[in-house]
Parts: sequence; C-alpha cells; structure tokens
Amino acid sequence: MAENRIPVIIDCDPGIDDAVALAVAFADPKLEVLAVTSVAGNVGIEKTTRNAQAVLATLGVKSKIYRGAEGPLMPVPVHVAEMAHGKTGLGDYSLPDEQLHPLENESALDGMRGILENSSEKITIIAVGPLTNIALLLRAFPHLKEKIEQISIMGGGLCTGNRTPAAEFNILCDPEAAEIVFQSGIPIIMAGLDVTHQARMTGRQMKTLRAVGNPVSEMLADILEYYFGEMPDLDDPNSQDCLHDVVAVLALTHPEMFKGQDLNVVVETGGRYCRGYTLADMRPSYKGHETAETNCHVILELDFVPFHDAILRAVQSYS
Repeated sequence: MAENRIPVIIDCDPGIDDAVALAVAFADPKLEVLAVTSVAGNVGIEKTTRNAQAVLATLGVKSKIYRGAEGPLMPVPVHVAEMAHGKTGLGDYSLPDEQLHPLENESALDGMRGILENSSEKITIIAVGPLTNIALLLRAFPHLKEKIEQISIMGGGLCTGNRTPAAEFNILCDPEAAEIVFQSGIPIIMAGLDVTHQARMTGRQMKTLRAVGNPVSEMLADILEYYFGEMPDLDDPNSQDCLHDVVAVLALTHPEMFKGQDLNVVVETGGRYCRGYTLADMRPSYKGHETAETNCHVILELDFVPFHDAILRAVQSYS
C-alpha cells in the first residue's frame, strides 16, 4: 500500500454519475484504488461491468475490475435507471471490445475477499450502487468485517426518495442488502439525497469541463450532456440533475466540504409504501431515554464551489 494514501475498493454500477466518481477517485492522490467491482443497478450486470471497463480504459489507469452480483439478495422485482442513464448505462458513450480494460476471472466476492485477507491495513469501501456485493461479502466471510475501515455510501435519504416518495434508487434495488450493511457495525458515511440533490452543475461548469480537452473531459462532458438532457443554464446550479456518486468519494478526501450529523440509520425492508426507506433516529436524548447508538455519519450539506473545483482539478490531471 502507498504510504499516507487511503486504500479503497470502489463498488459501483456505472452509470453516468459513477463515471464521474471513478474519474475523481483515480485522480485523487489521497486514494489508492485497489479494485473496482461492478454490481447490477442502473443497468444489468453485463452493461455495468462493460461500462466500468470502458471508463477505466478511457482514464488510462491500472486497476483490477471484478464482475459482481447480477441481482438483489431476494427474488424481488429488479429496478433499472435506463431513463436517466440510457439503455447502455453511459448514454451514447462506448468503446470497442478490444479497447476495454481487462476483466478479472474471479468474481467480485472472491476479489474483495482476497484483497481484504492479504492486506496489512484496513480497507475502505466506496459503494455507489446497490449494496449487494458488500452484503454477500459480510454474510460469506463475516470475519473480514474487521478488515474494513469504513464504507462511504451513496444511497438513501432522510427526507425524500427519488425512485419512490420514500426510497432512493440504490437502497431500493436491494433493501435487504442495505440493512445487512447498515447493521454490520462498520462505520458508515452516508451521502444520501439530502446532500446529493445539492451536487448539481451549471452550464458554465459544463463548458469549463469540456474545455479541458482531454479524453476524460470529453467522455464526461458527452455523458453528462446526455444525462442532463440539455445544457444547464449558465449560472443556475438548480437547473439540472445531480452528480450523486462523486459525493461519496469527496467525502473521504475532502471532508471539509461537507457538514453532517452522526445518527442511527435503519433500512425499511417491508412495508407497502416505504420499502427501501432509510430511517434515522432524530430524537434528542433526554433523561430516562437514550437514542440508539449511532452507526452513520449522514452528510447533509456541501460547499458548492470547492466541490466543483475538486472535480475540475481531477479531470485536468489526466493527459
């Protein structure tokens, strides 16, 4: 492991905003990305895996990619987000098969197990898709929990959902997996919709991103324009969709950009209307009553300008 860098595994379902998160993570000198694992989510597992291979090939980085779970833990309806991300998951962006980053023969489960077992230090997981892979890891190899430093999650929301009125997409895709992870005892950073709905882009920021002029900026500008549907207003940060997943990356490397609260968060796995809801205990402690022990640092606010400056610096770092 590189000295003074945070060793991480990135578990993702690319996905346009996943591509932004991957670009920022690999560029950040504070992180050492040990592997990328795919999971079904925004699109099916074949497409999310191929998209991870395409993004890493465009970034020109060295990392192992492992194919992960193809569906949720329970036999329930599968959710996808093709309306936002396109049928391929990356808008109109693609690479020929011969240009894709190579895929490991091992599964994500075995790949993560090997990395954790062979590491002399604890590993952080950045999870920006459904939490199926991580739940499978914790169920199959519970002793490896002690090798995980923390999990930085993009998922959930205290005040609203996006796939349903109650539930955010990543959590709703596999609520049982999310509940296993949230109740694991591993420290969690939760970047939910409360903060990621603030992670928008102006048209001016889009133009600046494209003007960088390297292959990474061109890829991200192309897929974000697809994602937004049209160019955002030049200086209006509230006009378009959100860069959800990159918040879980920057929360590790630039915590000064964010404000949050330590809370106990549980996941609703039943219910007719609230399945997938992340419920936080917001009750204050008072005499004769103790709230449950906290399990999450829930991010609630971000500093808009430095947030985008960090993304731009990351993109500029690629040749």
